[in-house]
Amino acid sequence: MIKEQLYRKCLDILNERIERYRTEINIIKESVENEDKTKGDEDEGSSGSGYGSNFTKILEYLDEANKLKSKLKQVDIFQSNEVVKQGSLVECSNGNFFLSIPLGKITLDNTTYFAISKEAPVGQLLIDKKVGESISFNNNTFKIIKIY
Repeated sequence: MIKEQLYRKCLDILNERIERYRTEINIIKESVENEDKTKGDEDEGSSGSGYGSNFTKILEYLDEANKLKSKLKQVDIFQSNEVVKQGSLVECSNGNFFLSIPLGKITLDNTTYFAISKEAPVGQLLIDKKVGESISFNNNTFKIIKIY
């Protein structure tokens, strides 16, 4: 089932991001500890000052990735899809959309899909549409061919 593959791919992407951010945090922590050891106790207030903004950004990225993972876990990919809703895979005349979380372009078996949230502009337009209906976005018309 293609939705299961897309779901797993999204989960893999998030897990890779989370692991990368955790690794970066550990590297910064080790760098700060090593810097503290070489400076001694005389400069207590200034240790790690060059790392602070990067550390904060990475913590924010990690938090965001964890939030996306929580949202993804709430997506029901096994529901019936008469109309487009959260968890739907929508095959359109000129694009495929997986309404889940905002991860963007994902390629599986040489086919491109866009993982988007239902809050995204295209997601908002697709919600509650049926096969045969169309939406217009950025001067493009997307006719719904199939809903998985």
